[in-house]
Amino acid sequence: MTALLALALGPRTGAAQATLRGRVIDSEIGQPIAGATVRIRRDPPLTTDSLGRFEVRGLPEGDAEIAIQVIGYARGAFWIRIPPSGEVDRVFALDFTGARLPAVVVEARAEKLEPRYVPFEQRRHRKLGAYLRWDELAAYGSVGDALRTVRGVRMTCNQQTYECFAYMARTPHCLPTWWVDGQQVHSFHESTSIRDVYGIEIYRGAGEIPAEFTGSNAGCGVIVVWTKSRPFRVSP
Repeated sequence: MTALLALALGPRTGAAQATLRGRVIDSEIGQPIAGATVRIRRDPPLTTDSLGRFEVRGLPEGDAEIAIQVIGYARGAFWIRIPPSGEVDRVFALDFTGARLPAVVVEARAEKLEPRYVPFEQRRHRKLGAYLRWDELAAYGSVGDALRTVRGVRMTCNQQTYECFAYMARTPHCLPTWWVDGQQVHSFHESTSIRDVYGIEIYRGAGEIPAEFTGSNAGCGVIVVWTKSRPFRVSP
C-alpha cells in the first residue's frame, strides 16, 4: 500500500492550526498525477505520491497560494482559505500540455481520449480538409488565433461584442456553417480558451465537406469545433 507523503511544518506562532490534504489530478481524464511538486506559501516543497496525494500539517489561518507543477502539465496556481483549525480536503486539477514529454507518451494519452473523438480522428486521417488537434492548438491563445493560420480562411471580429466570423477565401460573400460538439451554431467568441478545445475541422469548399456536415449553407464552408470533456475540472 502506497504511503501518503506528508509535510509537518515546524512550530508556528498562534494557537490552533489546520491540516491540508490534497490530491492532484489530470483535469480531463481524472487520473492522479504522481511526482508533482507542491509549494504552499514559502514553505519547503513536497511531492505527490503515486495516487497524486499530499498532506501538510500545521498551516496557520489565512489565504494560501498552492503552486503545483510537473512535466507535461501547465503550472497550476490555486488560492484556498485555511481555517483556524481542522482539516481541509481539496482536489487540484492540472491541464495537460505534453510539453517536454516523449512523443510516445503524448500519443498514448491521445488514444485514451480517442473514444469520444473517434469521428474527428477518422476524418483527420482521411485529410479531406484542414485539421488542428489539441497538441497543435497549444501554440495559440484562442480559436480565432488558430484559424487565422489556416490557408484559405479569413477572420473578422467585432471588438465590442467579442464575436468573430470566419470567411472562406473561395466564398467571401457568405459565412460558413459552424458546428460545436455535434450542434450547429452561428459563430464563436474570440475569447474562447484554446485549452478547452480538442480539435478543429475546417472544410473550405463543397469538395471537402463530409456528408454529416452537408446542408443548405455548406457551400460556404464548414468549421467544426470539438471541445474537451472535463468532468474532473475542479474550481480552486
